[in-house]
Order: sequence, then C-alpha cells, then structure tokens
Amino acid sequence: MRPVRSVFALFCVLLSTLPAVAGEDTAETLVSTAVVGLRGGVDSSPTNSKGEKGSPTLTSFASWNYLRGTLQDGYGLDLLLVDTQYDPRQLAASRLHTLTLKHATGIGENLTLQSSLAIENEQTWSRRRSSLTWRERLNLSLGAFRLFTNAEARLAALNERNVFAYGDFLPQDENLATLGITPGIAWRRGDTEIGVSFMASSTRFTNGTDYLGLRRDNYRLQPNLFVSTALKGATFEASLSPLQIIFPDKEFENEKKLLYTAKLRVPYEWLTLDLSSGRTVEDTTLPFAVINLVTQHEGKLTARFNDTNALSLTVRQKLEDYLGLDAKTRTSSVGLDYARSLGNGMTATASAAWRKTKDTGLEAVPAFVVQLGLQKQLDFSEPGKGAKKGG
Repeated sequence: MRPVRSVFALFCVLLSTLPAVAGEDTAETLVSTAVVGLRGGVDSSPTNSKGEKGSPTLTSFASWNYLRGTLQDGYGLDLLLVDTQYDPRQLAASRLHTLTLKHATGIGENLTLQSSLAIENEQTWSRRRSSLTWRERLNLSLGAFRLFTNAEARLAALNERNVFAYGDFLPQDENLATLGITPGIAWRRGDTEIGVSFMASSTRFTNGTDYLGLRRDNYRLQPNLFVSTALKGATFEASLSPLQIIFPDKEFENEKKLLYTAKLRVPYEWLTLDLSSGRTVEDTTLPFAVINLVTQHEGKLTARFNDTNALSLTVRQKLEDYLGLDAKTRTSSVGLDYARSLGNGMTATASAAWRKTKDTGLEAVPAFVVQLGLQKQLDFSEPGKGAKKGG
C-alpha cells in the first residue's frame, strides 16, 4: 500500500492550502471538536481462543471533527485514532486509524457537489486492512424531491489469518480495486424521507489470481429502498437491499442475499432505548470464500440519572457467515457502561462486559472484559457572523 500512502500525502498537502482560499469569507462558521482518552483493564481472552491466558489492555484514542462552512458548501476532516496494547508476549497491538478529507461546493442554487477522500488502516490479531476511497456525490434539490448520484473508487489491501499459511497471515496482501456508481431519488416531507437507489459496482483483484489460483473478480448489483422519520422525539430509519453478486469467471457461485438496516431511538424522560439491526457484506481472503455476510443486532438502554451520571446496558449479537466455506462465527455479549462527568469536559468511565464466541466445529469460548477510563472533550468551534452563500 505504499502508493496509497503517497497519494494520501499529496492530498494532505493540497488540503493544507484550502484555508488560505476559503478564509477570505469571514462569514464562515467553524465547527471543531476533539476527544482524547485512555482506557485500561483486562481481557480474559483477547483472541477468543480456548485455554488462552488473559491479558492486560491499554487503549488510547483520539478523534477530531473539523468543518468550516456547511456540509453543502465548506470543507473539513474527520480523524479517528484507536490503539490497544496487550501483553506483548501474547499478542501484538491492534489499531484503527481513519482520516476523511471532505469538501462541498454549491454549483447552483439547488445543486451541490460533495467530495471526500478517506484513508483507513485496521489491524487486529486476525485481520489487516488498508484502504483509500474517493467519493463524489451530486445532489439536486427539486422542491420536496432530491435527486442524487454517488460515484466511488476504492483501493484496498486485505490479509487475514489463513489455514494455508499455517494459521498466520498470507505472505502478501490481496489487493482490490473497486469502482461503483449509485443513482437515486428521495422524497421528503417534514421529518419523513422515502427514497430508492440502485448501486452497480465492479471489484477486481489486482493480483490476478489468489494464493489458490482462483479468480475472485466480481460484479455487484444492489437496488435499495430507504426510509427515515421522527415522531415526538423518537426516530426511525430503515433500508432494504436485495444484493446480487456475479462472478464472471465462474470459479465461485453467484450469490443473492437480502441486506437491510433498521435503527430505532425512543427517549422517555430520563431513559433512552436504542435498537438496531443490520446485515452487510465484507470482503475476505479466507480460502474458497470471497464474501463474509455479517448480521448484527444490538439493544441499548441508557439511564441518565442527572447531568453528571449515566448508566447503559448493552446486548449485542453478531453472526459472520463466510459464504461458500461453510464457516460461521457467532458472538454474543452483554455489558454495562457507567460514565460520570467531572466538569470542564472531563469524563470518567467504567465498563464490564461478558461475551461468548462460537466458531463452526469448535467449542464456545466465554470471556470477560473490565475497563476504567478517562477522557477529555475539547471544543474549538467559532460561530459565524453570517450565513455563507449556498449553505
């Protein structure tokens, strides 16, 4: 992924020149917030393996959200850095680093163009992934209707622990190049929006064939129906997407799967209930499988006793189905999270969770995690003196 890093560095240089140009508009609004924190504790089975020793954990995290102008006419960035250290005698550190550069401009009174460049680096004990994604989105507002077209280009390098590498990572990454386009239309009235879209994409594995000599190139077709609404403080959003995956070289079976998302938030006095469910697909480098079908469900009840103290109970279930491999991983967990505001942007946290992981053909592995943390929120925002044209 060295070419990806070089391209990313070039775009960072280009972004650094933007404030000098956009800064001429003194009416802009600046939104700039950051969070930094540290969590420490113990995980009884960080790799969810039978007979594994527990390990102390230390997680440092930082995020920064910056926006000058508006989402319709402005520029900004989103940064997330998460690093978790384990006992180095047992496990290497895991990390998730993402940076998204954003720019939007009003082409006409009702037409906007939104651009973004995102770079991501993920590393866990079983998976390594780096990607560079360029997205363009064209929005046209026509009264209650909104027409849009999304275009996306992505380069990714993926590597997962593999039985053909004796349980280690592959000698070299599998490199993917994806091009996709998604036109759509939506109708909005008040807090309710209903729309449809259609996504068509092509994924090419630049290595040609994989480590088994198989060609993984595929096309994907995905119509999508989506809806969102709000009523008396409660919010709901959902989507339904029949996905078809076509392998032109016939070395993998074509797939047809129904994907979906659903989210519900219901606040009631000092309680808030959050429910979510979704099914998505991910790429995988496991043998004889190209697609990982991921189904997740989550329920969360948060009690805010006052402005200082909050307690959350969370229940999750995740099923990973590696299509064509007859291998599944099911993870169930329940956890408690307590947060106490200390004033001046400081928050102390305490959490405890129990989980159980079951892989096909193996015994279920239970585990627990206990953590204490401290985080600081910073706000560098500046209110604008007027509305920016096109915002």
